[in-house]
Amino acid sequence: MSAATALTLFLKNLIVAVSLGLMFIVLLQSQRRLVNWLFSLFMLTLALWSGGSFLLHFARAGLEGEAWWQGMALLGLVTMPQALYLLALTLSEVPAGTFRTGSVMLGFAGMLCAWIGVFVGGYVTRMDIAPSLNLVYVPNVRSFFYWSTLIYGFVQVLLSLGVISWSVMKTHRTTGRVSKEKLLLGLGGSMVVLGGALNAFAVLGILPLDSLLMTGAGLIFARLILKEQLFDPLRGAHDQLAAAHAQLQEQAQQLQEANRRLREADRLKNEFVANMSHELRTPLNSIIGFAQVILNGIDGPLTDDQRTDLTAIYTSGQHLLNLVNGILDLSKIAAGKMILKREWISFKDLTLGVMPTILPLVEGKPIELREEIAEDLPPLHVDRLRIRQIILNLLSNAAKFTDRGSITLRAELRTHNEDDVPCPGPYLLCSVADTGIGIDEKDFPIVFEEFRQVDSSTTRRAGGSGLGLPISKKFVELHDGCMWLESKVGQGSTFYFALPVEPVSEGQEFVSS
Repeated sequence: MSAATALTLFLKNLIVAVSLGLMFIVLLQSQRRLVNWLFSLFMLTLALWSGGSFLLHFARAGLEGEAWWQGMALLGLVTMPQALYLLALTLSEVPAGTFRTGSVMLGFAGMLCAWIGVFVGGYVTRMDIAPSLNLVYVPNVRSFFYWSTLIYGFVQVLLSLGVISWSVMKTHRTTGRVSKEKLLLGLGGSMVVLGGALNAFAVLGILPLDSLLMTGAGLIFARLILKEQLFDPLRGAHDQLAAAHAQLQEQAQQLQEANRRLREADRLKNEFVANMSHELRTPLNSIIGFAQVILNGIDGPLTDDQRTDLTAIYTSGQHLLNLVNGILDLSKIAAGKMILKREWISFKDLTLGVMPTILPLVEGKPIELREEIAEDLPPLHVDRLRIRQIILNLLSNAAKFTDRGSITLRAELRTHNEDDVPCPGPYLLCSVADTGIGIDEKDFPIVFEEFRQVDSSTTRRAGGSGLGLPISKKFVELHDGCMWLESKVGQGSTFYFALPVEPVSEGQEFVSS
């Protein structure tokens, strides 16, 4: 076997592989349409033609089935013109009509005659294989099938070139230019026509130029189909993702700017609230002080009605002052300006006098006040005023929502972490338990929210600003502790807070951040 023949065999084999590979690639597209099937039919005819002539070479060398390989090659050859024309019609977007329907039907009739000629024989008197492995045959000019097949192939190839040219010229007339896709379509059609013309010659040299031209045309057609069904959607998806990414970046920048403005507005709000709270506390202290002086009789005796009115003024002033102090504390914490004046104190000394403070709140109620403070509690490095305020807030809250039973203040030392308490041991565990109305578990998240109260008639009757528990929790957290609650509706509530025994900072003051 010469080197030229070996190269030709390799090219024929490669053409078969490329044809079948392109066919399967186009058929695997998710947007599979008629053009996919027509392209696959065209590539299948090219594979049959090239594969049949490839095997026919070995049949002449002793491989059995020469008639089969000859028939396969001829079947691919005579089917190719109609497959090409159908593919050209679809790619050129020729509108449905009499011309399209008539030309397709005539093409099928010609292809049927060509098939009959292949299977019954008679229009080829002798067939050989050229060095290019193309079929070289001596036609039977007296055979009807020979002339019908020749006319059918010639007409279908010309029609294919015509509809492709029509599509290119129509695009040029409409837009004033020819797109790259239309130029490629015209190039592919020209390569097919040239390949068909070369096939008419008896000897083409040592290379299968006609098959190579057909394969090149197939690659162009596959590129056009895949561009529409795969590459363009991918590019569109990429463009959409890029646009979405740019939009997200813009929104992120807007969100950052909005967050910056919100932080600035929150800072200004906190400063305003702090300033206003200071401005309000001065006149409130004066009102409370003068009301106390008059109630003590320093300015003279009072009638019962006057004493009643002054008592209301004094009580309302105290309530408003507590509210202003609470708002001021929250503003300082939010602004990072809350200062804790830590000192070493005994927890038992800190709680002295706490229970008597809430006696007015439980007056007239069958409630027992209990105090269970362990004797072996170590000293704590805390802000005395803030811890006392926490305990008073919890006791006051318990007194508001308890009509009978008991309120118990407990404190004990825990040397190691128990019950998943998020506080490093050792720590002091303090709790205030009551036998009041209790809290539903679904309302636990709002208990420690500012200006929020559990929505019940008892809550509304008891009143309050909704700041005591949030402030207490923040004070505990400023001491590196934690606060939580346990409660059941109708059985009561228990509020816990844990404080580490070992101080985080040895300084006398700790500024929140």
